Amino acid sequence: MITSPDPALRRNALWLLHLTVFIWGWTGIFGKWIDQSAFHIVYVRCAIACAGLVLVARWMRTSLSPFTPDIWRYLLTGLIILAHWTTFYLAIKRGSASVAAACLSTGTFFTAMLTPLWTKQRISPLELILGLLVVAALVLIFGLETKYREGIILGTISAFLSAWFNVVNSRLVQRGEAVRICFYELLAAMVGMGLWLAWQHDLPPVLWHMNGHDIVGHLLLGLVCTTFAFTAGVHVLKQLSPFTVILTVNLEPVYTILIALLLWPESERMHAGSYLGIALILACIAVNGWHQRQLNAKAEAVVVR
Repeated sequence: MITSPDPALRRNALWLLHLTVFIWGWTGIFGKWIDQSAFHIVYVRCAIACAGLVLVARWMRTSLSPFTPDIWRYLLTGLIILAHWTTFYLAIKRGSASVAAACLSTGTFFTAMLTPLWTKQRISPLELILGLLVVAALVLIFGLETKYREGIILGTISAFLSAWFNVVNSRLVQRGEAVRICFYELLAAMVGMGLWLAWQHDLPPVLWHMNGHDIVGHLLLGLVCTTFAFTAGVHVLKQLSPFTVILTVNLEPVYTILIALLLWPESERMHAGSYLGIALILACIAVNGWHQRQLNAKAEAVVVR
């Protein structure tokens, strides 16, 4: 028998996803707030998150055993995450928090292109159109300003990598635990960045030797924005499609832009057209939500014989 998706589970997953995306909206803020390089931020974030995941696994009595056929997929996906976070924080340092976060909106377009390659499904015309609309919103927000050009390029590369690992994780989480998947992915990212920094003789100081400002930023980024939010973001893929997740993640730049404007009104000031871009992103999310509800209603109405 074919079972239809449980509406209650999907609704709970959507609530958890929106909470997760709001928390992710602060990752760009902490990236600008912490007075360290992008490479140091990524390394410390992964280290703190891995420690947090060990505690979460013990509390949930979840095994972190590496003995799984997918272990190499976890580790390779971790390297994609490493590249995603590195380009994201470089976009912040060389552009602005708003630029880096808003560029993640292009992940919708990339997800619409990548998902069929992994699921063997045809490209959805609606998803393609929504993805292109989000790209148009990005152009509206920043008007292709030359001073943001490097940040936009790095942010768009980061968005592609984000779409890539989300599509991969949507497959992995169907046969594995989210906590274990996240632990080995972030462990691979931490080791990869650690080896790079060691080769460059540029390892960051241990956490307790940093100033109080950076300690607080790193702990919030590592524990709240990563240990909790990253695991939750993988967990919801059991109930939601990668496209629904990545489209909802487009609220992240909206949150980041609003918070950044409150904290740094001079350096994060936007063009008037950016508000139209934000409205367009929200409209795309609303259309996708309506479309997904229609598909679920049809699935529930099917009489399985």
